[in-house]
Amino acid sequence: MMAMQHKDIAYKNRLILGLGQTGLAVARYLSALRQPFHVMDTRDIAPGHEELEKLAPGALLKWNGELFVNYDELVVSPGISIARDDIQAARNAGVSIVGDIELFAQINSLPVIAITGSNGKSTVTDLVGELINASGKRALVGGNIGVPVLDLLEQDGDLVALELSSFQLETTDSLKPVVATVLNVSDDHLDRYNSFQDYADAKLRIYQQAGTCLINADDKNTWLKDASGKAQVVKFGIANEHTQPEWAVNIEQNSITHNGNKVLALNELTLQGIHNALNVAVALALVEIAGIKLTKPVLDAAKSYKGLPHRCQLVAVKNGVTFINDSKATNVGATVAAILSFQPQFGNNIVLIAGGDAKGADLSSLRQIVNETVKAVVCFGKDAPAIAKLCPQKSQLVGNLKEAVTTANQYAQEGDLVLLSPACASLDMFANYMHRGEQFAQCVEAL
Repeated sequence: MMAMQHKDIAYKNRLILGLGQTGLAVARYLSALRQPFHVMDTRDIAPGHEELEKLAPGALLKWNGELFVNYDELVVSPGISIARDDIQAARNAGVSIVGDIELFAQINSLPVIAITGSNGKSTVTDLVGELINASGKRALVGGNIGVPVLDLLEQDGDLVALELSSFQLETTDSLKPVVATVLNVSDDHLDRYNSFQDYADAKLRIYQQAGTCLINADDKNTWLKDASGKAQVVKFGIANEHTQPEWAVNIEQNSITHNGNKVLALNELTLQGIHNALNVAVALALVEIAGIKLTKPVLDAAKSYKGLPHRCQLVAVKNGVTFINDSKATNVGATVAAILSFQPQFGNNIVLIAGGDAKGADLSSLRQIVNETVKAVVCFGKDAPAIAKLCPQKSQLVGNLKEAVTTANQYAQEGDLVLLSPACASLDMFANYMHRGEQFAQCVEAL
């Protein structure tokens, strides 16, 4: 096991924009280096302000974009758009714009596995960590999942597995992962981007200095725009008569394959659904490319991995009806993937619960799968009417999640699946997607 080796970071006068978990991690890091910094937040009472005051008294200032030019560098938290006029004005004045991932990249010396995508990135990142640990090496896992990346610098490890959001990638230029992947790209965060292509381009930044790029053979939005560079390109995807990616889920052969050779049988996996089998295949590919041998302990870890909460999680089977919590499906692509994943098992006997805040996304790509595959759709939340319009004859509008569960249960018969896969964010009615998933489980339990 290697200790995290720190390179020197340039001495600059920095302004951290946005407190919260990421901003506090940056503040702790800069404070330990005894480098100057201030923090600004748009909120009157920023979370973590008490900890910051103990760490650096007087460091928290009221938001004032006119003062940005007084700093060498803005360290922008992911929740703040760098497209803001005041941030762009600072950039035009020569102020550097970075995020915590960029600071980490400038000083990290451990090999990095970098993972992004609209859906599945948390599951894949977590599983990559499990597989590395099963090999006898130690993984440091963080970024957009769990531990803020700068807090990883205090830990010892052998490899770093980073989940990266499009927001984090926008402010990252120095990251040099040994392998990077964009799992998929579907409509999301269009309230933050001018177009779908802008969002996709932010994701593709993960490939910039990667040693190997692992791309989705079935999603052209994940492909490199310029494949003529030095990076090696490896593909993953669903095997069919037309294509056999290096890493594949072969449904006919009931297996995950590497270069056509069976690695694992699908029925050996604890994770359920075709999309989760693909997640396992990707995780195996990432660690293998990073130099981890796929020994029996590593493959056993892949088989036994149970996944993260609120991601196609079995809640209960009641009167022969299966209830699945996929509350993390906060965009259309995730919901489509979930439906397609369960179709082989349940056919057209799926009652979908969907709705929430679509964040400006185009919901129309749900229309075909709802019309052709789903038995009924129970819609709730802010954008419920828009979802119901996609297939009026199958849709039922309700006022809240409790009513949605009750109504879905009335539609369902023995052998059916009730799937909470909202295709929308949760903040119109819940604290977050976890809260929504927990409420769903409670409602199912109360049936």
